[in-house]
Amino acid sequence: MLRIVVLDDEMCWIETMKQITEGFFSQEEYEFFSYTNAEEFLFDMEEKRDYDIVLLDMEIPGTSGLEVGRKLRLGHPESTIVFVTNHVEYAVQAYEVNAFRYIPKCMLKEKLPEAYAYIVEKLKMREKRFFLISNNEKMGRIEEDLIYYLEKEKKYVRVVHRDGEDKVRMTLAEAYDRLTAADFVQIDRSCIAGLRHIMAVEKHKVRLRNGVYLDISQPQYAYVRKQISEYWSKK
Repeated sequence: MLRIVVLDDEMCWIETMKQITEGFFSQEEYEFFSYTNAEEFLFDMEEKRDYDIVLLDMEIPGTSGLEVGRKLRLGHPESTIVFVTNHVEYAVQAYEVNAFRYIPKCMLKEKLPEAYAYIVEKLKMREKRFFLISNNEKMGRIEEDLIYYLEKEKKYVRVVHRDGEDKVRMTLAEAYDRLTAADFVQIDRSCIAGLRHIMAVEKHKVRLRNGVYLDISQPQYAYVRKQISEYWSKK
């Protein structure tokens, strides 16, 4: 289900975007969230929420839409950012965070549905990849994008993801072969981390979106830093 969020300190504009969204997605299921406070928005993004489309006001008390966009892009590289503002002079800055569109608020009714149409088509083309889970208790699949890390435990691999964790009887090498290599990095002999969920590298550890710290082995350290840097630069 499509997840859309708006951050704007003025409720009148939030209501306007909500009404436009309801009109555009009248035949489709979606979730709509709104915030007037940047700190609350960033806290929820850091802790638990992924959004497909993020509508950001450029002028936000205590910060700016551009600064929020920078933090958002680091932690959620696949979210589509649309800036909305009354000030056209910010248009060039919007592209610093690879924003999809920049829409003047006076043109929302015309331009936001147009942006939605392009974004929805883009999202439909994005192929979701899955990691298959099969054990005595469960058979199913997990979206790769939701996997935080995989960890070797004796004859099993523990797959930790947004909705919990599962164990699969296999080697870590076998698990790695099933994953999309460009989206994961092996940080030591017993652990593979999802690159999209790495928020920082701190003292030979990676900090993940869910708050977990994982050790990077000394032999892998330079390689891991390089992989993370390349992944962030592409996103």
